[in-house]
Amino acid sequence: MPFPDVQAADHHILTEGRPAFTYFSGGQVAVGTEAEKPPEGARQVVFEGHERLTGTIAVSAIVAGSAIEKVVILGGLAAVPEMLVDTRDFVRPIWRDGVLTLVTQFGRGGVLVPFEPPNNRPCCADH
Repeated sequence: MPFPDVQAADHHILTEGRPAFTYFSGGQVAVGTEAEKPPEGARQVVFEGHERLTGTIAVSAIVAGSAIEKVVILGGLAAVPEMLVDTRDFVRPIWRDGVLTLVTQFGRGGVLVPFEPPNNRPCCADH
């Protein structure tokens, strides 16, 4: 079932409450379930342990307490276990090289934040 944007697809997935991912297909956002193999770059919305990833937590806690297997910093650097991530109460990891990966960037005070914000706005949406 195609959706016009990521927010609509996320809302559908969160309403269903079962593991699912989003990916782009034919210019629209599509949803896949855990029964399918996620394509490279698919964004996982609901996954094991997602509900525990709130507030500021260590990279080691993210990897130990959820289906996320790897946390990286934008540009390809691996985040070390002691680094902190301010989840902003929302993470949307991606499938990269067959591994569920959370991509982060540096925020204030050296704390990491997910690269993808909770409410993505399409480029030029306010023009």
